[in-house]
Amino acid sequence: MAKVNTIANNGLTIIENYNKLLEQFRKTKTIDDVRILVANVRDFISVYKRVDKNMVNEIYEKLQGKLHDMVAENAFVYDRMNNRVEEIRNRGYDYANEKDDTQAVQSKALQLMSQMPKVMNSNHANRITKVLTDSINSGVVGSKAVLELLKYPAYADMVSVKIRERAFEGSKSSAEQAFDRLKESELKEAEQGLASVYMQGFHLRNIEKQVNAFKKPSAWSPNEETA
Repeated sequence: MAKVNTIANNGLTIIENYNKLLEQFRKTKTIDDVRILVANVRDFISVYKRVDKNMVNEIYEKLQGKLHDMVAENAFVYDRMNNRVEEIRNRGYDYANEKDDTQAVQSKALQLMSQMPKVMNSNHANRITKVLTDSINSGVVGSKAVLELLKYPAYADMVSVKIRERAFEGSKSSAEQAFDRLKESELKEAEQGLASVYMQGFHLRNIEKQVNAFKKPSAWSPNEETA
């Protein structure tokens, strides 16, 4: 089995190991980097706490400071990314450039009403579904007309959720559908990024609590657990 190279056996002096740790502090960016850094700091303290208490305490305080700064930076990034997620969620489609089809929709809605049975009951459910489905399949105006019809309880009570959903999707222009796809893609990416930042912050805060719970490192006894 290969020998593990540690501070205790790497052949470097206390000053060389100290400088090596300082360089590691500068390079530490991720949660994995932090875990390695904490392990190396503990090794440094374990090896040198009887050699130079001031240097050991200084390294410990640098670790506390590094973790504090990383937790604060993580919180800042999380807030910024959370604001980005909310901005995307609240982004609405601009209908200003859409063609005004109000009159065509109203006309189609009246046509649909004339096709509805005089008595609205479950016996006519299949007929109602076919009329509405045909209208949805006809395009945007037909879908909007179905939505208009469903504003009336007498018709709405006879229509399934699936028909409602199809009418809603069918009422969107190609431009609005493209907008929705882009919004969904951006939101998914932003939410994944936010979740990643949250998890890094969760782990960082836990490690910071453990490190802050250490006793003064120069006072550790040789057989004492350090975390």
